[in-house]
Amino acid sequence: MTAKTTPISITEPQRTTHPFWTGAFRPLFLLAGVLAIVAVVWWVAGFVHGIATPSLGTGSWWHAHEMIFGFGGAAIGGFLLTAIANWTSRPPISGPMLMALTTSWLIGRLAIGFGEQLAPALTIVGALAYFIFLLALGVRELVAVRNYRNMRVLAVISMIALFDGLFVAACLDVIALDPAMLYQTAILAIILLIGLIGGRVIPAFTRNWMQREQINAPMPAMFGRFDMVCLASIALGIVAVILDPAGVIAGSVLMFAGIVHAIRLVRWRGVHSWREPIVIMLHLGYFWVPAGLVLLGVAILWPDVMSSRDALHALTGGAMACMVLAIAGRAALGHTGRELRAGWALNSAFGLIWVSTVLRVMVGFAGSGYVTILAIATLMWIGGWLAFLMGYAPVLLGPSQKKTRGIPVR
Repeated sequence: MTAKTTPISITEPQRTTHPFWTGAFRPLFLLAGVLAIVAVVWWVAGFVHGIATPSLGTGSWWHAHEMIFGFGGAAIGGFLLTAIANWTSRPPISGPMLMALTTSWLIGRLAIGFGEQLAPALTIVGALAYFIFLLALGVRELVAVRNYRNMRVLAVISMIALFDGLFVAACLDVIALDPAMLYQTAILAIILLIGLIGGRVIPAFTRNWMQREQINAPMPAMFGRFDMVCLASIALGIVAVILDPAGVIAGSVLMFAGIVHAIRLVRWRGVHSWREPIVIMLHLGYFWVPAGLVLLGVAILWPDVMSSRDALHALTGGAMACMVLAIAGRAALGHTGRELRAGWALNSAFGLIWVSTVLRVMVGFAGSGYVTILAIATLMWIGGWLAFLMGYAPVLLGPSQKKTRGIPVR
């Protein structure tokens, strides 16, 4: 009699991805926060105490590059790939692909850090690898579902990547262009991206909150023709700065851009959302777009009144950093299944960075108190990003609280 045998089922153990690699917002927002501290502390330590710092022609240009293209690039990637998953309803970039993208960003930091020791071509390629990878992923995802409407976002990011390559080449004397001009235009290109994205999310999130709270007031104006005029004004400002960085036309166009963006901000009805920090901080962050554009226009037209360096910090420390905090904080909560409420970490971080920007912009009027005010502004900047990392590192590193596709960003 033959014994009856039971077949043995052999299954491969299911591989699970660590939560940190399940969405681009996790590593890229975290690394943006880390670099926001490192690039400032290291540069200040070198400037004040003579500690050896990386140099891209000068230590100041290394600092400028890392704050614009390193910090800004990580934040842009974290937002873009998270938003694309909503735009396309496709699975988010995760696992090995996300690890490779993050590695390319880290390679960029090394390439710029050792830029003067490497061949110029290698430094430029290393600096651009992350943006090229990011854009390739974006194009792949959008083309897969024929979502050509959002290609305009990738077009602006391509412009930022172009300015990155030109800036590095200029700093290394590969091309005969002014790094200061390229630095300004790169910042304006990022402000154009903030204007494009902000014009979608700020009125939409504000409207959602007002409707939920049953606020009896006019609703925010959604994206329309006036918004296109606002974006065109920044684009014209970029062209004007390229053609004549210190010209009357450039200064006038930037002041006009600031005025129309101030009107745009008022149309979003942020005054009604003062009771909800996670909403009002979007408006307070965007405030620095019109303020920074006007101040940069003033600095170009009347350089004795304000320096361009101080004015640009309204756009970098103000518009860029505050909008990164407002959107990163919201996205991290929404895409990990948490309640959309700004806790102590986000409120503290945003408040410190916002006030730090005020001090940094006004430092030129401080007279003998210049160094003191600058030191306070720097400490507040560092404290703000430390608060963000303390509060959000556990969120970004840990598992989601429930399955969620996060918050829609259309």
